[in-house]
Amino acid sequence: MGKFIMNYFLVFQNKSYEEERKGGYLWAPQKNKNGQTFHHWTDMTLIKKGDIIFNSFDGKLVSVLTAQANFQEHERPTGLEQLDLWEKDGWLVNVKYSDLEEPITYKNYMEDILTLQDDKYAPFNKSGRGNTGYLFRVSKDLANFLFERIERTNPVLRRKFQIEDNLQLETVKQIEDELNSVTTLKKTEKETIIKSRIGQSAFKKALLTIEKKCRLCGVKDERFLIASHIKPWSESDNQERLDVNNGLLLCPNHDALFDKRYISFDETGKVMVKKSLDATTKTFLNISENMRINLDERQKIYMKWHRAKFLQNQLEVSLQM
Repeated sequence: MGKFIMNYFLVFQNKSYEEERKGGYLWAPQKNKNGQTFHHWTDMTLIKKGDIIFNSFDGKLVSVLTAQANFQEHERPTGLEQLDLWEKDGWLVNVKYSDLEEPITYKNYMEDILTLQDDKYAPFNKSGRGNTGYLFRVSKDLANFLFERIERTNPVLRRKFQIEDNLQLETVKQIEDELNSVTTLKKTEKETIIKSRIGQSAFKKALLTIEKKCRLCGVKDERFLIASHIKPWSESDNQERLDVNNGLLLCPNHDALFDKRYISFDETGKVMVKKSLDATTKTFLNISENMRINLDERQKIYMKWHRAKFLQNQLEVSLQM
């Protein structure tokens, strides 16, 4: 039996979302009225049972779809008759929709998305707008990034997909094959990376051995603590991804502020707050310029990277005003 390799896609469903959502499927025509076909239709034939499709509707990631079977040839389903620009013959994939409680707006993360997506058959163009079409391919790096965003804002859905444990996003064997080319890694390092690729629970557990509460507000309930990378996972090398010094335990409010670089910390650990945050917002999010955290020497190195990005964002906002 061949090795299972999961593929990832993103579907733009603006015209057909309600009908396809209600019917539990995706459908694309084989040709248009002029007999033409396009990769964003023919890529439906790449979908296999177990593949993941990120759903886009009205500029937001609103659902994560799991293919329940391989693609099949299928006439245009009842309910899509209004899309008369297409021929009746098409491809259909039965999918399970898992809706996000808090949809994710792509434009808020477009810089990262454009960096992580592949150059060819990608969902977004260089200006950050969705490419015209239906189904597009998603790289593994972009898929991991999107799941990181889901984990931060939709923890229940993240658990539903069992990302932290054993969802077959990537099999252990597949990850081992990828790491075999990295000769500089020790066996123990490879094993840790495998755990981190299946989920980042190992990173959080490592942080919990050092600290037991949010660095800023003191929340202790582990269900509401997020292991936040100072230098993001997507921009770190393998060693940095595993380095416990590249992390802070934060509550959801403070993690969101830190992740989006509305706050950072100076060399002494004193919080730096983005000027655009008004007094009311700071009060509700429990952030104050008087807050301070302790940073060891290695954490200060990572924080210097984060601070530079924070200051760059401040400068860019000032120039736009």
